[in-house]
Amino acid sequence: MNRRDYLKNTAAAFGLTLTGISMSEMLLSCQKQAKLDWKPVFFTNNQAALIAEIAETILPKTKTPGAKEMAVPQFIDKMVKETMDEASQKKLIAGIDSFEEEVKAKYNTDFISLKPSQRQEFLEKLDKEKPRSGLTMWGIALEKDVPEATFFKTIKGLTLFGFFTSEEIGRNVLVYDPVPGEYIGCMPLKGQNSWTE
Repeated sequence: MNRRDYLKNTAAAFGLTLTGISMSEMLLSCQKQAKLDWKPVFFTNNQAALIAEIAETILPKTKTPGAKEMAVPQFIDKMVKETMDEASQKKLIAGIDSFEEEVKAKYNTDFISLKPSQRQEFLEKLDKEKPRSGLTMWGIALEKDVPEATFFKTIKGLTLFGFFTSEEIGRNVLVYDPVPGEYIGCMPLKGQNSWTE
């Protein structure tokens, strides 16, 4: 093979490679993909975008930061990936699908396309309808036959947990005392019980 044939074949192979890539990109672009500024480790982009909008509806930005600003969707994504067993993960994914079906049945569109007032109305309805939680102590159920947590209840719990345990919220929004309690060596008692030692 001479140099001219080699260059021609190389250019043709390179062109086919680019054509294959652009064709696959065209096929993928037919599916509506949500744009995220972070890469989910468990959810798909569309699922992560839905979780982000649910979290932001639960905790919107006001005088305090919102759920998105505090990276709560990333926290939820990581928690689901690293702390839930496979069966719980599958239930959560099934919950996402049934959640979207319920939204479509009521509003004839997906949750992300809803107006903020419609999102809030829908989530408030789900919150009122959720089954009551059973009594637990240290993660151990104290009651039998307690209904399982719904998709919304799970996401709401993870949203609140991720938000209120973040360093920013702990230090700058909530009252923060790095060393709780102060030492008072000599304290007069006025008829109340003393502290145990």
